[in-house]
Amino acid sequence: MKGSTGIAASEPGLERLRGLDPLRRIPGRNRTKADILVYDDGGERIAVKDYGPRPPLLRQTLGRYLIRREVAAYRAATGLAGLPRFVGRLGPFALAVEWIEAEPLATWAPEAVPAQAFDRLERILVGMHERGVALGDLHHRDVLLARDGAVHLIDLATAWTLGGRPGPLRRALFRRFRDQDRVALARLRARYTGTDEEAAIDAVGRRAASWYRRGRRAKAFWDRLRGRRRRK
Repeated sequence: MKGSTGIAASEPGLERLRGLDPLRRIPGRNRTKADILVYDDGGERIAVKDYGPRPPLLRQTLGRYLIRREVAAYRAATGLAGLPRFVGRLGPFALAVEWIEAEPLATWAPEAVPAQAFDRLERILVGMHERGVALGDLHHRDVLLARDGAVHLIDLATAWTLGGRPGPLRRALFRRFRDQDRVALARLRARYTGTDEEAAIDAVGRRAASWYRRGRRAKAFWDRLRGRRRRK
């Protein structure tokens, strides 16, 4: 469908994407997730993340907010190896990055994932933290693994960006989200390499492990209130 994103380009040069037919459309997993449209732009594959098709209230609130956060995170982490190249923002509800030809870690069998993949992922996270960006919600769907072993990190919508002149509260929140990234990495590494997950969490540090376990207890309590069983 030509011009199907319904977005107006807001950065120089991106107007060219509006008239192209997408090569591929990946619908959002639920109503709160953006659609991904893949374009061929003169031989380069570009992925457009677009909240435009979401219902108006969701688009104007969550969509606008998450795109703004993700754009800020990509700009703060510009040039970091392991992230897709940020192409630009397209209006209030969409952004464009280079398309990465790789599969989410969630689709790989543990025995097929090289242990070195997690060292590469750790380097990406360290680089992000040094640039003042913390994910806070690292998930195996957001880690891409290519056939040649290259690792990429995508979806920075929940990222917390420290900014140029952060106050005490912003710094404290950044440390909190940075610790969450470290715990998430330790859990992923343990899960895919067959090592003890609790020991891996403890190795991250007492503060990070304590925050993680408090969060798990709070989530378990909330799940019981809603009548949901905790996953093993």
